Amino acid sequence: MQSKSETPQVTWIILNAIKELQVGKIKLAQFLKGSKSKNIISINIKQGYGGLMWCDTPTITGFIEQIEVIGLINKKNINQGYYNYPVYFLTEAGKKVLEEKTEIALQKIKHTKPISVGFSEEETLKLIHEGKNIAQIVAERKLTESTIYTHCFRLIVNNLLSSQDIISDETIHKIINATNKLSEPSVKTVKELFPEISYEEIRCVLAEQRGKTK
Repeated sequence: MQSKSETPQVTWIILNAIKELQVGKIKLAQFLKGSKSKNIISINIKQGYGGLMWCDTPTITGFIEQIEVIGLINKKNINQGYYNYPVYFLTEAGKKVLEEKTEIALQKIKHTKPISVGFSEEETLKLIHEGKNIAQIVAERKLTESTIYTHCFRLIVNNLLSSQDIISDETIHKIINATNKLSEPSVKTVKELFPEISYEEIRCVLAEQRGKTK
């Protein structure tokens, strides 16, 4: 579903943020939304933080994707701790649009996702943005750990959350390394390599990695 165009300032806000940061799509959308996620707090002093706070995160993600399609931004891999991470950078065309303030309006696109996010998932996301970990959320919401991880999985699929918000870098590194070595990586095959990692953690990391390859 597509609606009216947004003002050119939306494009400039996104390009300015990319100029300031080295982040991927999920973290960029969270930054522009003004998320209080632990992974955003460290960069919230950068220009553009909360610049699109009136938009929901899927809408911001849609704007970013449009800017990438028209060639104003591109991705490159950087080494971030334990693993390579795709981040955005401005292309020459993007730099020119920003410098000359060329008017490029974007469309609000409503993505239809096969996995939905409801009130309960939103409550879990709110607590994550407050800096609470899985164990604290389980205790506060009086739900099982498996249920909270299912919420996180749905949020990740819908580009509302990053696995880094809930899973340690060391664990993510192990899972990604396993997927690179396996011909057909799955939750089951990764679990066989790392019995100490939960099925839920593997499922969340794989969901995010698959989203990045689309």
